[in-house]
Amino acid sequence: MPKEVLICGFSDTSVIAKRVAKLTGSLYSAIKCSPFPDGESLVRIVNNPKGRKVVIISSMFPNSNKKIIETLLAGSAARDYGAKEVILLATYMPYLRQDKSFNSYEAVSAREVVKLLTNAYDRVITIDPHLHRVNSLREYSGKAGEISSVPAIADYIKDKVRGSYVIVGPDEESSQWSRAVARKLRKEVHVLIKNRESSYNVKVSSGNFKLHDNVILIDDIISTGHTITEALKLLKKKGAKKITCIGIHGILAGDADKRIRKYAELITTNTIQSKYSKIDVSLIIADAVRNNQHR
Repeated sequence: MPKEVLICGFSDTSVIAKRVAKLTGSLYSAIKCSPFPDGESLVRIVNNPKGRKVVIISSMFPNSNKKIIETLLAGSAARDYGAKEVILLATYMPYLRQDKSFNSYEAVSAREVVKLLTNAYDRVITIDPHLHRVNSLREYSGKAGEISSVPAIADYIKDKVRGSYVIVGPDEESSQWSRAVARKLRKEVHVLIKNRESSYNVKVSSGNFKLHDNVILIDDIISTGHTITEALKLLKKKGAKKITCIGIHGILAGDADKRIRKYAELITTNTIQSKYSKIDVSLIIADAVRNNQHR
């Protein structure tokens, strides 16, 4: 890819951004965020964006409110200083769970955050957004789209897991990812049934299916980990001997990782960087940048 493309990363996405720049033959620039005493941020792109296609890679977690503002300011800086196109690659986009008003007078945060970001950028691409009642971010804006980490997850499993195994989704919401990975690997898949009684109280049940000794549990977001933990307990009761729990976006609120690791090996992608980030999405991002591919 010619050097008119500038791949920009914040401090928490610099590793991915540098890999993407190398994979695409592009230039890399850091984005510096300097705090003011009152908590505001001064945002600066280190290298000159003038005349270049600028791709800003942002993971808007943790501190989502702050990082949304910094991401907006980075896009504005690129445009103000002459970028010919400004693209946001959001490895994780927050506020998507509220994609409708469930109770009177509630804001639809998913729609509003997508509108904010697409107003600041020519295109907004995110990895595996947490969508349930809408099929695509395009329903909010024609400038928004998504790419999938499924190929990277399937490649990781193919490389690391030996012997027979079954893929399980902890609930119907996760089934689009567990089924997609299973299709790619040509493996059996089962989806558990979840009954959420509150944010912290979840009951999980299963139908009648035969369980292999080796189980791979796949979910898109691991937040509090309550659904995953209940699913793991159920799988252990059904006779699973080894469970690998794979999450695309590892929020891991509170002691979620500790509770999960009582029952399973925990692995996430690096859309949100942590010590569990063993699946690299850089190649998927590079392909999207190189080929302008997203749906």
